[in-house]
Amino acid sequence: MLTQVQKGARVDITKNRSHVSKLIVEITWETTAPLDIDSSIFMIGSNGKCLNDDSIIFYGNSSSADGSIQHSTLTHPSKNSEQFQIDLINVSPVTDKLVLTLTIYDVDKNGQTFSHMKNAYVKVMDAESKQEILLYPLDQYSIENTLILAEIYRRNGDWKFSTNTGGFAGGLASLCHHFGLEIKDDSASNGQIVNTNQPLPPVEEKIIHKHPEPPLQAAIKLEKVTLKKPGDSISLHKAGKINNIHVKLSWTKGVDLDLHAFYITKQGAFGHIFFGNKGKLTNSPYIALDKDSGVGNTAGNNEENLIIKSLEDIDKIIFATNIFRILGFLKKEDNFAKYDGKVFIKTNNGDDIEVPLTSTTTGRWCIITKIDNTNPSDPKVININHVQASEPKINDL
Repeated sequence: MLTQVQKGARVDITKNRSHVSKLIVEITWETTAPLDIDSSIFMIGSNGKCLNDDSIIFYGNSSSADGSIQHSTLTHPSKNSEQFQIDLINVSPVTDKLVLTLTIYDVDKNGQTFSHMKNAYVKVMDAESKQEILLYPLDQYSIENTLILAEIYRRNGDWKFSTNTGGFAGGLASLCHHFGLEIKDDSASNGQIVNTNQPLPPVEEKIIHKHPEPPLQAAIKLEKVTLKKPGDSISLHKAGKINNIHVKLSWTKGVDLDLHAFYITKQGAFGHIFFGNKGKLTNSPYIALDKDSGVGNTAGNNEENLIIKSLEDIDKIIFATNIFRILGFLKKEDNFAKYDGKVFIKTNNGDDIEVPLTSTTTGRWCIITKIDNTNPSDPKVININHVQASEPKINDL
């Protein structure tokens, strides 16, 4: 049954709907004048901030890092519509809520505002059955060019929808700053990363600044560093406390690779996170793996994602992979370089590090990279790319 909701409402999405695990969220509007409007979803953690630059899903970044959210534009003859497909089960465990927004692409152009938008609404549907769950008609706006429409958030194991609507000025850049994203500003920093995290006014207020910030005109991308050779290393940024480290193993070839994390804590405890022990973000050392991909040697956009909530308890951690064969025997041609695998490490402080699998040595296991936090004031990421026959042990750290 379709529920029509009003501003200020909170509605259950999955409670009493145990079959619902995938959503389609459609944002639709009409305009009375030429207006370039864009929708976005911000993936927000418990601290009220985005995990990293991949945590905003919009025209410039159409897929989330964990693969749980996809953005697309729909074609209608008389109206505009953008859609998000959301796999609730695979939303990163450190994401507390998904914030739906609308912005005007060029906020300086002729003083454009949402006063030219009409008949706008948010619709939430069950992706499997296409049954409509709720419809949220949006207000008529006047002076705003930036809108926070609603939130989809976790509560006691279920997902809810909140019409946390508000409008103000500033555009997509202001939203990014508000949610803690660091934006590269060449004119101000000579290509260095600048933290422009400035608070927005409360969303209930309607405030216009004389000089709104310029819009983002491309995807938000921080400087990526590739550690190409074994022994290459880089220090993690210490602009702030390092939280919510996202580690991703991705590959496209038809092989079953598995992401493993072997760690030793500051207290000397040894541990192993993998598909058989996915870990928890609620217990020390606060590490969790999302899923097992590539089962059955499936080709495609395979990825496994691991979240480290904090390095506080970690002394050293290595990220490894193995080639899984059902009967246990490797093929003669098996080596990690041929399977186009890469590990990506991203942090809340703007680190974006890639370590490709480059070893042509035959072997079942490859220690790909390592985070060395023995000196907490200077944690480092190191390219290892060492192949061996057996599973890594504590001495390999």
